[in-house]
Amino acid sequence: MTSREKRWLTWTVSLALTAGLLYLFLRKAHLAKVLEEAREASVPFILLALGLEVLSVFLRAYRWRYMMRAVKSGIPFAPVLKATVLSFTLSGFIPGRVGEVAKPYFLSRWQKLPFTPLLASAVLERGMDLIALVILWLGFILFGTAGVAPDADPYMEIFSKISYVFLGAALPVGLFLFWLVPRRRVLDRIARRSARLARSPLLLRAFRLVLRFAGGLGTFQRKRDILAVFLMSLAIWLLIGGSCWAIIQALALELPLGASILLLMFVSFGAAIPTPGGVGSVHAAIQLALVKFYEVPEDMGVTAGILGHAVMFFPGILWGLLYVAFGRVRFTELKQAAASKEDSDPDPAAGP
Repeated sequence: MTSREKRWLTWTVSLALTAGLLYLFLRKAHLAKVLEEAREASVPFILLALGLEVLSVFLRAYRWRYMMRAVKSGIPFAPVLKATVLSFTLSGFIPGRVGEVAKPYFLSRWQKLPFTPLLASAVLERGMDLIALVILWLGFILFGTAGVAPDADPYMEIFSKISYVFLGAALPVGLFLFWLVPRRRVLDRIARRSARLARSPLLLRAFRLVLRFAGGLGTFQRKRDILAVFLMSLAIWLLIGGSCWAIIQALALELPLGASILLLMFVSFGAAIPTPGGVGSVHAAIQLALVKFYEVPEDMGVTAGILGHAVMFFPGILWGLLYVAFGRVRFTELKQAAASKEDSDPDPAAGP
C-alpha cells in the first residue's frame, strides 16, 4: 500500500469513526435544551478551566525541556513551547496522532538536534503520562468513588483491571530502561566490534538504532530525575483534572470531587481514539462518564461534552494557529511536519 493510499485509508476510517461517535453523542439530545444549558454556564469557571489548561501546556513544555538535558543542555524554552503547542494544533486537524512525531521533528529542525533521541523523549513523556493516570485512577478507586451509580460497577471493574495491567507492564519496562540507559555507549562499542553482528548489517543497524533511541531517555540515569519527571507528570494531569472540576462547577453539577478524576480518565481515553482533535470521541467520553457513572441527564451530558471538548482542545489549536498567523511558523513547515510521520529520521540540519 502506497503512502497516499495509507493516508486516504486513515482519513476514511477516522472520519467514519468521528461521524459514528457524534451520532451516538447527539442522538438523544434536545439541542434547544443543550443550548440553553450552555448559555447558563458560569463564565468565571469556564475561564478558570481555560487557565488551568494553558498552565498544563506550559508545564508540559518545561517537563520536555527538562527531559532533553540528556540530549543537549540549555535548549531555549521558547522553541520547546512552540513545538509543544504546534503538536496540539496538528493533532487537532489530522488523525493518527501526527502531533506526537511533529513535536520532535520541529525541535530537531529549529535547534539542529538529532531526531531519534528527541522522539524517544517524547515517547517517554507519554509513558510517564500513562503512569500518572494509572496512579490517579487507583487513587480514585480507593478514595473517590462516592456518588458513583451502582450500575457503573462493571465499568469500574474493567477500568481497574486495565490499570493493573498497565502498571504491571510499566514496572519491568522502567527497570530495563534504568539498566540500559547508563550502559548504552558501552553496548554501542561492543556492538560495533562484534564479529557476529558485523555479519548481519541489518541487525547491527537495528541494535544501534535502539541505543540511539535510548539516548533520549536520559531521565532514567538518575532516580532524582525520574522522580522529578513523574511529579511533573502528576501535576500536569492534576491541572487538567482541575479543569474538569471547573467545567463541572460551570454547569452547576452537584457532583463529588472524585468526579473530576473520573472525567479526566474518560477524556484521556477519548483523546486516544484516532479522530481529528478528539471530535466525537472526547464528546462521547465525557457524556458517558457523567450519564453512566453519575446519572446526569442526557442533555446535560451533551452540554458538558461540547463545553469540555472546547475548553480542553481549542486553546492548543488556536494558539498554534496564532503562531502561523503572526509568522512565527510557516505553513509549509506544518505540511512537512504532518508528513514527518512517514520519515524515520528527518534531517536535523535542514533549518526553518
